[in-house]
Amino acid sequence: MKPAGRFYDADFIKEYGNIESLRAARYNTCYSIVLIDTGSKAGDDGVDAFYSDIADAVTSSVRSCDVAGAIDGRQILVILPETDFFGTLLTIRKLSRALDPFLSTTAFSIIFSHATFPRDGKGFTELLDRARAKVAERRASLWESLDLKDKLFWEIMGELSSKPCAGFDNSVFDAGAGMPMSEFFIDQLNELIVSETARAPQKRGILYIASRNVSATHPVLRSLGLAGNVATKVFLVGPAGPDIEEIKNATPVPLDDPRLKEMFFTFYLSEDAGYAVICRECWGGALSCFHTSDAVLVEGLITKFQGEYALGEQLG
Repeated sequence: MKPAGRFYDADFIKEYGNIESLRAARYNTCYSIVLIDTGSKAGDDGVDAFYSDIADAVTSSVRSCDVAGAIDGRQILVILPETDFFGTLLTIRKLSRALDPFLSTTAFSIIFSHATFPRDGKGFTELLDRARAKVAERRASLWESLDLKDKLFWEIMGELSSKPCAGFDNSVFDAGAGMPMSEFFIDQLNELIVSETARAPQKRGILYIASRNVSATHPVLRSLGLAGNVATKVFLVGPAGPDIEEIKNATPVPLDDPRLKEMFFTFYLSEDAGYAVICRECWGGALSCFHTSDAVLVEGLITKFQGEYALGEQLG
């Protein structure tokens, strides 16, 4: 069954991608690709019908200037002219909602990946290779391996903060009373992240810092003041203090949720890195913490948090 509408074959997609690379290089602009790996096998009529429906859903969801089509096997590629890293993440959110009816079928295991010119490659072939590599990276992420996308935000937070793990991307540690690291270690982590944004002030990013209280005395505000103007959007989440209007260089997100008294977090995502730390208060003032540099997991946490608290879809 052939997909309807603006859905092109692999030869056209590759040629268009090469042309878009030349155009972006000439005019010093960017563009991105989204690779949709359906994880399905060819030869089944029922799967063929589902694939056609998925292709139709993709072409109906993207902009008129975007180009979608088959690339290899049952992979679908979307070329997004003049779209940067964060714009691509928003497109993936839109596509994910459009393909939600297909995510429950056993015929597919849909994975989204992406790459952006020129940061991920100087030509279309390099971008496609990077996007394919990201498919494997995403499948290895805790976001996929623990099937977190179907769980609620605080359910995910509880699972991550109580899961013993150690590795290159994910690890746990204790802080606070009786521990080698004090309770102020989390403040130091936040200050390091702000300092990182100051080193490249033009680089876009998004930073959520959730704590028990949001006020002008928040520990990270001094670092934000020293950072000057940065492209990273900073949000301070928690119950609002009386001097909330005095906060500068950050946007307060007043959130009076009792769960923030027992668990707080930091989420940071840029086009180059992702980091999150989740801390759960234990007996005696100790903190049990989980932290990760898994950008897929971080982006998923931000998506869940924004969605469940109706914070919109603002990214960096």
